[in-house]
Amino acid sequence: MKNFYFNIFIVFVFLSSCTTSSVLVSIQQPADITIPSDIKSVVVANRSAPTKKNLAGNIIEGLVTGEGIGTDKRGSQYCVEGLVSILDNSERFNTKNIGDLELKGTGTSSFPPPLKWKKVKKLCDTYNADALIVLETFDSDSRVLFGKPVKRTVKRKGVKIVEMRHKAILEMKIVSGWRIYDNSKQIIIDENKFTEYKEFTSFGNSNEDAESQLPYRGVALKQSGDFAGFQYGKRISPIWIQARRIYYSGKEDQLKKASKNVKANQWDQAIEIWKGMVNLNDKTIAAKASYNMALASEIKGFLGAAIDWAKKAKALGDKKANSYISTLNKRKEDQLKLNKQLNN
Repeated sequence: MKNFYFNIFIVFVFLSSCTTSSVLVSIQQPADITIPSDIKSVVVANRSAPTKKNLAGNIIEGLVTGEGIGTDKRGSQYCVEGLVSILDNSERFNTKNIGDLELKGTGTSSFPPPLKWKKVKKLCDTYNADALIVLETFDSDSRVLFGKPVKRTVKRKGVKIVEMRHKAILEMKIVSGWRIYDNSKQIIIDENKFTEYKEFTSFGNSNEDAESQLPYRGVALKQSGDFAGFQYGKRISPIWIQARRIYYSGKEDQLKKASKNVKANQWDQAIEIWKGMVNLNDKTIAAKASYNMALASEIKGFLGAAIDWAKKAKALGDKKANSYISTLNKRKEDQLKLNKQLNN
């Protein structure tokens, strides 16, 4: 997973209507922020555990809130694991550990003072890393909410029955604070706190029944902690996402033929068909072919050509082209940012 040579590739194709189909593609998305290019190797640490001085207050908080003793500790571990999973699959960073490095902090959602640079240097030198990424704070909270009951008609043994469906929602709230320490420059290049919400929904014949169908808190905590770590990973490292693209597949015979080529991942053959249609006197068909050429150009990695083809489709009256042009322009901007982040 470390080395990717293309920014887009085909994943799956399926028919969505009688005149259009869609293709699901994987696109590399740039990170929210650009980390200095000289930082390549990183070590990840969990500093959210309380010191002995703060331990008693942390235990009391767990008892008062009902979250349980040790809940935040487990949640913070899941959060670090979520981040490490992103970094391990990134071509941007080389992780030097598996997130098993634990340091002492406040044990609350409040940031502790920054680590001393002597400590940062010692840790980075030990792992031969350029920077230290630290989960400085972590706090989790959960609550169960109930939705308004909804009537539903079902058929049982041939008889229609009206029943009430009750909805239960387990809402998980994760607050995580992060710092990135640049070892060589001795500066903190990112310091931010984030709040993430993740919901789990279930239904039942009563509120109690619906609540009983919800996942165990431990399961929800793991998924929510992973999610919070994943979100921070997206902030600092390029990731791959899936996006759906529409193209015209009928009703014209040539479009149908090209669509079969697309489904077989034979894009060159489909392109030859569309090229022969872009200058037809029938502007509707020419617009569809031009739109498809825009998609093919994006698939091939030629974003400039894709924009030109989409503009031609728009000029010929295609109503979908304007939105696609905006998407392609954003992709072109993202590509410049991505090239900088990956030193391409």
